[in-house]
Amino acid sequence: MTKRTFRTLLMSAGLVGGIFAGSATAVLAADKTIKIGALFPMSGPGSYFGAQDKQGVELALEQLNKAGVNGFKFEVKYEDSACGPLPATQAVKRLLDQFKPDVVIGEECSDATLAVMPIMEQAKVPLLNAGSSAIKITDPGNPWTFRIMPNEVMQGVDIATKAYKQLNARTAVLLHENTNAGIGNANVFAETFTKLGGKILADIGFGRDVNDFTSIATRVASLGKIDVIPTYTLEGQGLKITQALAQAGVVKGGGGQAIQLGTIWLPFGFEQKAGKAAVGYIRIVQFDPTDQRDVVRKFIEAFKAKYNQDPTHLNAHAYDQVMLIADVVRRGAKDAQSIRVGLAATKNFSGVTGSVEFDKTNQNTKMDTIHYMETQPDLSWKAVK
Repeated sequence: MTKRTFRTLLMSAGLVGGIFAGSATAVLAADKTIKIGALFPMSGPGSYFGAQDKQGVELALEQLNKAGVNGFKFEVKYEDSACGPLPATQAVKRLLDQFKPDVVIGEECSDATLAVMPIMEQAKVPLLNAGSSAIKITDPGNPWTFRIMPNEVMQGVDIATKAYKQLNARTAVLLHENTNAGIGNANVFAETFTKLGGKILADIGFGRDVNDFTSIATRVASLGKIDVIPTYTLEGQGLKITQALAQAGVVKGGGGQAIQLGTIWLPFGFEQKAGKAAVGYIRIVQFDPTDQRDVVRKFIEAFKAKYNQDPTHLNAHAYDQVMLIADVVRRGAKDAQSIRVGLAATKNFSGVTGSVEFDKTNQNTKMDTIHYMETQPDLSWKAVK
């Protein structure tokens, strides 16, 4: 063998070794990535959830991936779950088969979340939920599903108690979509309000295909003195309901006396779309932009710098989902199983929406994510203490 041939073989061996070393490095780098599947409604009646969720997630990723967490970077894959059971199950199967996430965040609509939970449990991948309120999601409990926002019972009891004791309401009319979350929220309010001494004058449900609420508003107007009208529906129908109630002279925005009450279903900007009809509307949101905690101030500043607009409660709870996952990784989690264990052990996480501590059903027990806001005549908000 000539010296030239020998040198050539050595160079080739070195090249091959370099290739394998590079491959090993690539594999190692891939192993140092936490893969987050995002199951959001990007189309359909809840598409505003998906659009705002994505903004919150992207901001969190930008901040986390600058330095990483415990040597890990974060990668997100979005799938459109369309706020419905069938598209959500199809979307989560794509995520699990093609992306193979370590954890999934979403969905926003309860029926969609309930549909994907068994699939996530079978795959042994944790599901971190923020917006879905149906009690069935965490009661009796699913070891792979966690919820960081109050469930329908926590919300319903709180808003009914506030209505009776602080707003001095004695009569109520319930308006809700006929879904797990809509029916569940209405039932909890009714049970709590009635036990306190209040009276439910009517319980009116409707499908998501209803577009004209004139007849419902007329019926509500015929019921006599109404103090509060708890309303559980997505933005499209919520807008039409509010305007119809105002036109019928029932709610404050239409010269009436009834106060419309709502929960986290509606996005920021609803008031600008509803106009004067929304005046006097009191609703729960998960994020208080007047909160002076440092984590909130920094979030608002960073969000404005990135998007040139103020953050919404949906932006905030999506941001918190990713930041909670990062907190679990900071505590040593590195895969689906250890993320599940880390989430279950969460006791003192403090996010922009509030704090998180999970009980044995993986439901957040903290109530500091509930903030009441009242729509003013100029369509701005005033915190209701």
